[in-house]
Amino acid sequence: MVVSIRDALAEERFRLAQPVVEVEGKGLDRPVRWVFTNEREDVANFLSGGEMLIIEGNALRGAGWSGTLDEYVRSLVSANVAALVVELVEGVRQMPAALLSAAREQRLTLIGLKARVPFVDLCQEVNTAIVREQMRFQLEVDTMSTSLREGLSHADGIEAVAMTVAELFGQSVAVFDADGLLAAEAGGPFRAGEPTAVVALSGQSRPVGALEISQRAMLLDEDKRRTLATIVSPVAALYIDGGARIGMIRHLALGPADGIHASLSEAKDAHAMLTALGFAGSSIYMPFALRFRSLVEGLDSVSDMIERFCEEPGYEVACMLSGDMMTGWMSAEDSTGGVAAFDARCFRELDSLGGDGIYVVHGKVAMDTVTLVDGFAGLNDVMSREPQYGQVTGTMSAAISRFVATEDMDRAIRTLVVQTIGVEVASQPMLLDTLCACFDNLDNKTGACEQLGIGRQTLYNRLDKVTQMIGVDHNDRRDWSTLLFAAKLAKAWQSEHRG
Repeated sequence: MVVSIRDALAEERFRLAQPVVEVEGKGLDRPVRWVFTNEREDVANFLSGGEMLIIEGNALRGAGWSGTLDEYVRSLVSANVAALVVELVEGVRQMPAALLSAAREQRLTLIGLKARVPFVDLCQEVNTAIVREQMRFQLEVDTMSTSLREGLSHADGIEAVAMTVAELFGQSVAVFDADGLLAAEAGGPFRAGEPTAVVALSGQSRPVGALEISQRAMLLDEDKRRTLATIVSPVAALYIDGGARIGMIRHLALGPADGIHASLSEAKDAHAMLTALGFAGSSIYMPFALRFRSLVEGLDSVSDMIERFCEEPGYEVACMLSGDMMTGWMSAEDSTGGVAAFDARCFRELDSLGGDGIYVVHGKVAMDTVTLVDGFAGLNDVMSREPQYGQVTGTMSAAISRFVATEDMDRAIRTLVVQTIGVEVASQPMLLDTLCACFDNLDNKTGACEQLGIGRQTLYNRLDKVTQMIGVDHNDRRDWSTLLFAAKLAKAWQSEHRG
């Protein structure tokens, strides 16, 4: 158990200070890592996250401060402060309106103290409780580890592994292999909508699968989950390790080492792996990633989707499960049916998964190995953010926000180009000039033709070629607009570097 903001306010010395919650921010159940007082304007530079910061109200008068209260709050939120506590006893007796407004906008928990209690007493009382809980927690982890290791030493199969965990914690347990298939379950059925924890299992530098456990009577925090994974993984790997096939899928799904574009050696390795996995050289691909709130509730619909997609000859899905995330690609043996048609079919199937419990992210169609590997760079970037369960999104739609968030301009442009128009289109001046002309004329085809000095049919032939190369149709207004913007940036970037 951790000490939350609510727990801290319930301590005796805090209650004597008459705390009033002015803004709940992200909730009063948020853990507090430490409590201390410091009234410097730049205090955020000395924080590591999770602190409850106590200051006197008079400090907010800004004596010697160069910034605003809004900037102060933003700095605390950026430092991941759990709560700001302000003593409102002398001088400043009401929470400043600007501070309230900023806290509401930034979702910072803001608490006022209406009675004076020495800050050292407040800090000492809560920090003592925090240390006490940490010691108790460590004892629980040590006890759990010993019991779990002892129980698993007698396990003779994956069913016994699940049973050992279920009996130790008194919870429902399900174990899935790296293909997303149920390998074992114990402790009775899961209840619909109940809170669960998903633990990634791994071994030999590759995913083994995942373990999901209910949390009816207890919550498994990150430390306990890590301990559980460390102890269970090597035993589970004895029975459900997917071997070299899963290792190759994982290697491909990691994307390029620089996070942008595959090198020549990476492309050769990736091609060899795809060949070993049985994918023809003429295959086209759609990379995707899924994040689950619950594997028990979500994996059946994924299995149904894969079965539907693979009904037609030449269509396959390769994927791996690691914890609450599944990554892989959909493929067609060749592109004779049209890249746009393949893209539409992939999107239709992935869109069917967009329920409340699954976050679906897909890349753009990849016509070759390099583009597939590059596509995983965009997927991994999007999936590293907070999951939006129930939503289906594409890396193209997230490309602009990624561009803005990257401070290194060269890297930002390279990333945007690779994840939108791709290296091949960017290296063909005729196609790049055509896309730039469309951008210059707000995608007005007549204006683009006049600028380029070509006929309308020639323009459409070039745009169709772009579609065949990257799978984005010029009738797709949102992604096409992003593509045109990327083309314009690529052209300007090339001109600048040539100069």
